[in-house]
Amino acid sequence: MPKSLFLLDGNSLINRAFYALPPLTSRRGEPTNAVYGLTMMLLRLLEDYQPDQLLVAFDLSGPTFRHEQFEDYKAHRKPMPDDLRSQIPLMKELLDKLGIQRLELAGFEADDLIGTAAKQAERQGYRVYIVTGDRDAFQLISPQTTVLFTKRGITETEVVDEEALRSRYGLTPQQVIDLKGLMGDSSDNIPGVPGVGEKTAMKLLESYGSLEEVYAHLDEIKGKLQERLREFKDQAFLSRELATIRCAAPIKLDLEKKLPRDEAGVREMFQELDFKSLLERLPQVETSAPQAAAVAGAAWDLSLRQVHSGNWEEFVGRLEAVQEIYLNYAGERQQLLALLGEETWAVPKELLEQSRESLVPILAARKIYAVGGKDVLHLLGPDSPAGVAFDLELALYCLDPEKRWDLDSTAHYFQIQAPPVDEKTMEYQVAALQLLRSAAPLVEHRLQSDGLWFLYQEVELPLARVLAAMEAQGILVDPAKLRTISQDLQADMDRLTELIYAEAGEEFNINSPKQLGAILFDKLGLPVLKRTKTGPSTSAEVLEELSDHPIVAYVLEYRQVAKLKSTYADALGELISPVTGRVHTTFNQTVTATGRLSSTHPNLQNIPVRTEAGRRIREAFVVPEGCYLVSADYSQIELRLLAHLSQDEVLLEAFRSGADIHIQTASEVFGVPRDQVTEEQRSAAKAINFGIVYGISSFGLAKGINLTRAQAQQYIDSYFLRYPRVKQFLDGAVERGQKEGFVTTLFGRRRYLPNLKSRNFALRSFAARTAMNSPIQGSAADIIKLAMLKVYRSLKDAGLQSKLLLQVHDELVLEVPEQELQAVAELLKREMEQVWDLDVPLLVDVYYGRNWRDVERYAFKE
Repeated sequence: MPKSLFLLDGNSLINRAFYALPPLTSRRGEPTNAVYGLTMMLLRLLEDYQPDQLLVAFDLSGPTFRHEQFEDYKAHRKPMPDDLRSQIPLMKELLDKLGIQRLELAGFEADDLIGTAAKQAERQGYRVYIVTGDRDAFQLISPQTTVLFTKRGITETEVVDEEALRSRYGLTPQQVIDLKGLMGDSSDNIPGVPGVGEKTAMKLLESYGSLEEVYAHLDEIKGKLQERLREFKDQAFLSRELATIRCAAPIKLDLEKKLPRDEAGVREMFQELDFKSLLERLPQVETSAPQAAAVAGAAWDLSLRQVHSGNWEEFVGRLEAVQEIYLNYAGERQQLLALLGEETWAVPKELLEQSRESLVPILAARKIYAVGGKDVLHLLGPDSPAGVAFDLELALYCLDPEKRWDLDSTAHYFQIQAPPVDEKTMEYQVAALQLLRSAAPLVEHRLQSDGLWFLYQEVELPLARVLAAMEAQGILVDPAKLRTISQDLQADMDRLTELIYAEAGEEFNINSPKQLGAILFDKLGLPVLKRTKTGPSTSAEVLEELSDHPIVAYVLEYRQVAKLKSTYADALGELISPVTGRVHTTFNQTVTATGRLSSTHPNLQNIPVRTEAGRRIREAFVVPEGCYLVSADYSQIELRLLAHLSQDEVLLEAFRSGADIHIQTASEVFGVPRDQVTEEQRSAAKAINFGIVYGISSFGLAKGINLTRAQAQQYIDSYFLRYPRVKQFLDGAVERGQKEGFVTTLFGRRRYLPNLKSRNFALRSFAARTAMNSPIQGSAADIIKLAMLKVYRSLKDAGLQSKLLLQVHDELVLEVPEQELQAVAELLKREMEQVWDLDVPLLVDVYYGRNWRDVERYAFKE
């Protein structure tokens, strides 16, 4: 049986995949749909055909010999979209890891390389299969060469051999190029004979067999067709030559050569690109026995011993016999897994809670390693003397906050061979626990070598205990107040509904984009600004632009009120614990790339504050009788960090002097004395100040404060003229990111930015803005975390009963007994303002009240 060679037209297939599949992006924001599609096809070909050799050919940029023959060759072809262009290098990198050879040669197209390879392979006795979406390849069909033609998307292929070409297309391989000579090819800008289309060209070839014979019998052809053929004879033969695949490119193939396949590298790339379904198709890691090797010859034992009342004493004895304990809480199964020596024990949560009092002193005397420390602290009690000495989840987050640190990727990163286990099983949880033991010393070393030890050891690790305490404490919410707010919001919705119906002249479903669009655009004749697949868009962005019309303004207000009612007034009441009467959010410590905390179930960092209706929701957050709700908020912390990091003297002096920074900026940018700055100028300066922190463009600024783009650019230019060191700092952050691959905060936290080198302009621009902002936003996140630690410890050291409840970005919220108000207000201001030594003062405003809305500023005694 002859050996088989598969030749893939890389450009044709990746282009087809790009347009066939919906947009896909990795967690880092890079487009991946074309890579996914071509890789899926590759794996299917390897599985279905098991070829002896497989090669992928790519075009290289630059002119080819065809451009020398015909200057306008492919002149009308549109440039490749940036989102596709950026995926080509990624695909080539993946092919290299898959051990698949690439064919590329300057001056030659992929077709020529495929044709050359096919003929060389035929001479060596190979059966050749060409996989492409380009019919030009049909000319290469022979008794030994077949084309697998991709017809629809990337999944449906048509097998075209000599017989199929003749029966389905009515052509021989030679006639494929004769056809192009006559009819041309608009996609490649091959001219052919003007006025001769496919149908006419096919009839000519059916009658005469070849281009030469058409011209040998030209006198038999009548009318205008003869005239056109005669006039454009040279063009017809040139067109055929341009369409002819050259099968003598200067390449020599060693078809017996096999490149090594980097299984671990492929797996890591699939993980980085979020190709979860393709990961499952990779061959499982081979092991010589049911237990796979880990590090230093250690073995994986995925068995479990279940703890129950009958063997409780034996379990406790094993605990007491070790000094290091490895813990992993399997939340879905409500079990705490403990690796003690070489055995893994599973303790039901219920049994653990019953025995917590006797168990905690034993754990407190030992070093605890945890897969996820906060989960373990909740089980032990956040105030228990037992603590977590090492937290794998937090440590890996510090190493790279955007990497998907699952079992496989972590094991690969530290060169540990992990067993193939399903992440939905208990075996996976046991494997994670054993990985913890193997990886902990390696992770600690990497944290230290990367300058991340302080961030991990002094900020993130102790913060987990604070967050566990806050989550356990919860915040009191008044259900009666929520019901009243919900009723009031419903009344607002009913009022707005009537106003909308009155403007529309009829009743309709306001929540239906289709019915709303029919009213706004068909009946009322408002301009259509944007369309979707289903009709005119009624998105918030579109409606904002049309909001001068009363009905649109009412619809926008209706949507806002409806969201407040459903998302907060109604939903929060259902989340109140029947045991505590409080809402207990979860603070996520390892989610954001910047280091900020996030809040879920429910999100209490997103309670509205900008509108009066939104602020009403905060009214439902209350305190017990005899207490105050106290909030402490950093004033303009990101702008102060910008001054510190940039060392711009004008900006530093503005903060040191206590000036209103927005008035100061308006004075500098607009060239007017401070006492003559208008409110409009101050608002514009405020937008510039905060926009600069986020790398705002002239387009973004213009849209934000209703300027022309030219005016916005002039404002930005004036800002940088007055604050030159700010410009140097921002540009320097981008340069450092390009050079080192990451940017850092004051405390060494890293943000990796591979897209700073992307060929995709949009991705590269976004990465540049991220490089500018991350050191500022990340440093602010670090400072508020340090402040939480200092406040938490100081409250305990002072013996106060006040409790931290929430962290909302730059704000801390506490529950404070009335008699502790002065002490806590002073403690908050002192600890938060002195948390870190900057070159500008940190300022904190403290507010207090009986609920989260109705608060007043605390007046400190001079």
